[in-house]
Amino acid sequence: MNSGIHLDKSDGAGEPAKLGFTRDDVLWMVAIFGVLAGGLLGAAPWIARWLRDIPAVPFHAALDQLASFDQPWSHVARPALGIVLGVGAALVIVLTAHRLEVYDDHLVIRRGDDRRSIARDDIVGIHRDGKKIVIDGKQGRRIFADEVEAKAQQVRAAFLDRGYPYES
Repeated sequence: MNSGIHLDKSDGAGEPAKLGFTRDDVLWMVAIFGVLAGGLLGAAPWIARWLRDIPAVPFHAALDQLASFDQPWSHVARPALGIVLGVGAALVIVLTAHRLEVYDDHLVIRRGDDRRSIARDDIVGIHRDGKKIVIDGKQGRRIFADEVEAKAQQVRAAFLDRGYPYES
C-alpha cells in the first residue's frame, strides 16, 4: 500500500515555494542573540551587584559569587562566551525549525536532516492554526501540524498558487 510519503531525493520540476526561516531571518537572529547574550554575560557582575543591593531579590550569596567574577581577563571572556552561547542558541532554533517546500505535485517537509515528501494527491486539506500549519491527509490522518516561520499571506499564496486545498 502506498502511503504517499516518499523518501526519494528527486524534488520534481519547477521552483518550489519555500516556507521557513529566510537567510535574512537567520542572520538577524544570530546577530541579535549573539549581541544580547554577549552583552548580558559581559555585564553580569555589574547586574549582580545592582540586584544584590535590592532587599526583595533572593539568593544574595549567589549574586555575591557572580559579582566577584570580575577579573581583568573575564572582561573579554564573559562577552565572548556570551556571543558563542547566543549564536549557538540561535542556530539550534534555526536547525530544529520545520521548513516546507511546496511544489506543484508534492510538498517536502524538512527539519534538520529529516526530509519527508508528500504527494499532493494524499493531501485533503491545509489550514493555519495560529502559527501552525496543519496538513490533513486521507481518512482523517493528520500529516503535519507544527509551527513554520512564515507570514500568513505567504503560506496562503504558496499553497493556493499551486492548487492545494488551502482553507483560510
